[in-house]
Amino acid sequence: FSYPRTSYYNEYKSYLSVNVEHDFKMFKPEEECQAHAVKTFTEFNQFFTHCSRRFVQVTGEKLGTVQRTDYDREFQDLCNRVDKHSFWASMLTSKVELVLQPNPAYRFEDFVNEKIGNEREIRHTYTEQLGICMLNAGSDMSSSDYGQALLIMGDYENRIGESEHKMIKNAYIKFVKPFMEAAAKEGAINSERRTLTALRLDLDAAKNRVRNAKTAEEMKDLEGFVDEAQKKFDEQYEITREMLEDRDVKNAEMVVHVEDLAKVQVEYFKAAHELAVEMEKKVLDRPTKGKDMRKRKSSGSSSSDEE
Repeated sequence: FSYPRTSYYNEYKSYLSVNVEHDFKMFKPEEECQAHAVKTFTEFNQFFTHCSRRFVQVTGEKLGTVQRTDYDREFQDLCNRVDKHSFWASMLTSKVELVLQPNPAYRFEDFVNEKIGNEREIRHTYTEQLGICMLNAGSDMSSSDYGQALLIMGDYENRIGESEHKMIKNAYIKFVKPFMEAAAKEGAINSERRTLTALRLDLDAAKNRVRNAKTAEEMKDLEGFVDEAQKKFDEQYEITREMLEDRDVKNAEMVVHVEDLAKVQVEYFKAAHELAVEMEKKVLDRPTKGKDMRKRKSSGSSSSDEE
């Protein structure tokens, strides 16, 4: 018994023959595969040689047995200024964020939201939470003088919290965000500096090989590697120096954001002080002040008269 060869069978057979032929075409000739393998091995061997020479150079510098190329004083001062600014900018940003949002869980949540492109969640400040609690307590005891005082204070605490919200938003926009954006751009500078360090190690390793050459012919051959390494180092040195100088100028301009932070805090504390003074006045001058005490005194005097 044999199954009938339907159209599905014929379609599968034609599909199989086409794809098998295509798969055979995907295989490269033997010569091309050998050339690719030789190229890959050569690149790996060069990479391994560079790494081993750099490792030997770094080890020799640590032990003081080899010579190294030192950067000029101006370049070193430039690197130190950029590094100091980067360190303290990171510290200041973290401390300002700590003041704006004391809760570490909320800070982490805001960080994740920014990374995925979402806006920061608007939450009640601790002052607003206090105001809400006072309003709820005052509403529950609104018939008493105590409840009326809580209602007045709760309203003003909420208003102080609103000004605090404004301060948090402005401080983040005018101080934290610019410093975070500047820190994100420093990755490119650090990458160029690492490249410069690698090329400096290659240059010093080539120079040390020339010094250790045993014959004049060997020394002449190695001098070509020194010239090539020196050229690459000089080009990278100029690129890195220009980037560091540009970053140094922009770092000096960041003082504007420090001034903005001072203005934001002055505006907040001024508004909060005015609201606090007005709150005190309203609480002390409330119409129900002393009402409960008068009731208690009157009820106590009436009961004594009856006795």
